[in-house]
Amino acid sequence: MQVKIDGIIYQNQSYGGVSRIFTEILPRMCNFDPALQITIFTSGSCQQNIPTHPSIKHQSLFPVDDLLRPRRIWYPIQQPARKLVQKLAIDNTTRAVWHSTYFTKPRNWNGPMVVTVYDMIHERFPDFFASRNIDRFRKQKRSCVLAADSVICISETTLKDVQSYYGIDSAKLHAIPLAYNRVFRVLEPDDCSKIQSGTKPFILYIGERSRYKNFKMLLQAYGLWQQRNEVDLLVVGRGWSDQERKWLFDCGCDEQVRLLEHIDDQALNCLYNQAQAFIYPSLFEGFGIPLLEAMASGCPIVASRIPSTLEVAGKQPFYFETKNIDSLLSALDLALMQGRKPSRVETGIKLAKRYSWNETAQKTLLVYRSLLDD
Repeated sequence: MQVKIDGIIYQNQSYGGVSRIFTEILPRMCNFDPALQITIFTSGSCQQNIPTHPSIKHQSLFPVDDLLRPRRIWYPIQQPARKLVQKLAIDNTTRAVWHSTYFTKPRNWNGPMVVTVYDMIHERFPDFFASRNIDRFRKQKRSCVLAADSVICISETTLKDVQSYYGIDSAKLHAIPLAYNRVFRVLEPDDCSKIQSGTKPFILYIGERSRYKNFKMLLQAYGLWQQRNEVDLLVVGRGWSDQERKWLFDCGCDEQVRLLEHIDDQALNCLYNQAQAFIYPSLFEGFGIPLLEAMASGCPIVASRIPSTLEVAGKQPFYFETKNIDSLLSALDLALMQGRKPSRVETGIKLAKRYSWNETAQKTLLVYRSLLDD
């Protein structure tokens, strides 16, 4: 069985959940099926490593994406040019599956196509993503999803959204949940002695801070929190923007909020183990891998009450209403008082272990096979 993968996410993303999905499942699928042959196509420089396996081939095409920069200007031309390069290089066959890492499809492809939908954030919050290029992306995404023979959704929440926005036949939809790296686990205190997280207790925020992540409200709540002088807010992610620096100053908490960049999974696991709580305040998510990481590490979770978090983490988090600061403050207080109870920690660990990248890979492989059955 042949599978053609457009590795565009490895060109556009230096880290993140989407690239992690393919990095985790592609080698596993090859292990499960020795007859599987995967080719990953890229047409420009990559920001991270392509998955490796004896059955995975990386084919670098003419570097369209590198030549047509900056992307925000050349985006309308970049996609047609990419399709032309792919058409010239890819052996078009009905006996191969096409699966793009991020909503692309080749020209005149004759075989079956699979698309993975990670969330419907751009459709749910159009005011947060208002630009001509984003409008083009929404149309491109819709076109790819509607053209696909099978649509993989990373949660039941995302599957319901896809049905709602696109009206796709449920027979084409497959909810295949994600998982987490088993490096995340409960550690002995001495195992984290090398991590310099500061001398004070802290609550932990991880990842992007765009508008739907609700980070501004988190800062506003933290600035009002009675325990902020005793408990820092530790943020893991990219450097501060000018807007975020203003928010920190306006909330009066610039000295209690600390930033760590370029943290690997081993160091992140230590932070989960040390944190008083992990805070997940998003207005909406497609899944939530950090929830699994936190539970596996025994870290209490304070989370907004959104469908995907209820689906993934159940009753484990201390929930708050998405736009209610008082609700968030109450959840933080409860997490600090009750979050590390042994019974609660054990329940979270057991829940996280239900999710496996092996299972994600096996279910994806079944989707491929169903499209190539005679």
